[in-house]
Amino acid sequence: MQTIILAGGEGKRVFPLAVNKPKPLFKILGKPLIHHIVETLKEADLKDFVVVVGHRGDQIKEYLGDGSKLGVNIEYTVQKESLGMADALETVKNLAEDNFLVVNADDVFEASLIKEMIRQFREGDAEIVLSCKPVQETWKFGIIRVEDERVTDFVEKPPKGKEPSNLAVVGVYILPKRIFNYYKKIAVSDHQYEDAILRFIQDRNVVKSVSYDGFFAGYKYPWDLFTINKHLMDGQVKKRTIEDGAEISERATVEGRVWIGRGTRVFVGACIRGPCYIGDNCIVGGNSLVRDYSSLGSNCVVGFSTEIKHSLIGDDCWFHINYIGDSIISNNCLFGAGTITANFRFDEKNIKVRIGEKRIDSGTNKLGAIIGDNCKTGINACLEPGVKIGPQSIVGPNVDLQDDLEPGKIILVDKNNYVKKANKITISSESKQQLMKKLRKYES
Repeated sequence: MQTIILAGGEGKRVFPLAVNKPKPLFKILGKPLIHHIVETLKEADLKDFVVVVGHRGDQIKEYLGDGSKLGVNIEYTVQKESLGMADALETVKNLAEDNFLVVNADDVFEASLIKEMIRQFREGDAEIVLSCKPVQETWKFGIIRVEDERVTDFVEKPPKGKEPSNLAVVGVYILPKRIFNYYKKIAVSDHQYEDAILRFIQDRNVVKSVSYDGFFAGYKYPWDLFTINKHLMDGQVKKRTIEDGAEISERATVEGRVWIGRGTRVFVGACIRGPCYIGDNCIVGGNSLVRDYSSLGSNCVVGFSTEIKHSLIGDDCWFHINYIGDSIISNNCLFGAGTITANFRFDEKNIKVRIGEKRIDSGTNKLGAIIGDNCKTGINACLEPGVKIGPQSIVGPNVDLQDDLEPGKIILVDKNNYVKKANKITISSESKQQLMKKLRKYES
């Protein structure tokens, strides 16, 4: 069956991670998300794809090519403006077969879902096959009603208390080519795609749904990457794997499910505590610690006494005496000594992140910084929980960054706020000597 992969969105909600590249090219475990999606589809015996590209789409074309390197066939169409899924699908109209599968390039699911949907389509009488799973927060999803095995209603993000059921549509669809006729009847909107399917249902066409209890996650907000990363790492990093050319000191510690790439060196005193993924040609320096589902790209340097905890790191990032916790950092970033990412509020409440004009609850009380490509920080900078830094920006020495920083900006401490006056405090060595006497009692 032909598969349409939608990869044309601008990714505004994941700022700053999609400014310089399309959302689906964010790397986890050394591969872009769209690569993982293609591998899942291939596992379900699908090999013929049309990829709809838009924002910086040439990068996707360059990466995937004609698909031959991945063992599949790929054609492309271009969505000139980001006007939703229906508009993206319209670009495929002249290439579409009589029936086709539709997925998003940054939604992650299991191959078993695709196999079951195709089986039901081929063995049943449905023209459209959806998939669904029960949810509690129904107002966040497209919700369907199923009666006697047929879908009888489809409401996109219904108000609380007005949902037709608790069955949320998973973002995988089998559609007939005549769905294009329905898009013409529906006004352009964010939910034109779903409204067209509803009109198809209302015209008494047969629409069915597959119940799915496997993994599904969409990359809608930056922090969704943590859920996707955990799923992919659990599935692909199942044991300790040290690739050819990696060098690990006998006095380093490597524990649990860890993947260490080619040419990577792990120095004396370093500790890598899985599950973790470390890409090719990295340096993990002395007394450093990488742990808890961290994924590092290629050519990274985790310098002396740095801790990286539950974070996603791009390629070519350098660290030195840093704490990086629950953070997402794009390519080619450099952190000055002493920079830390604060990831926990004093009141221990969930961290809210500014998305557009709103502050959105991230759903977690542990979230660090979200940083675009080509950024730097100075010594002893502090990045407060949930702050975002746009590409090509710098956070200067001793800055406590509490608000988002736009792309192409530098923020520095104002020297005019310094206070200089005479020192009236006596500095002596007596207190140090007294403390030394106490410490010597503990010598072995």
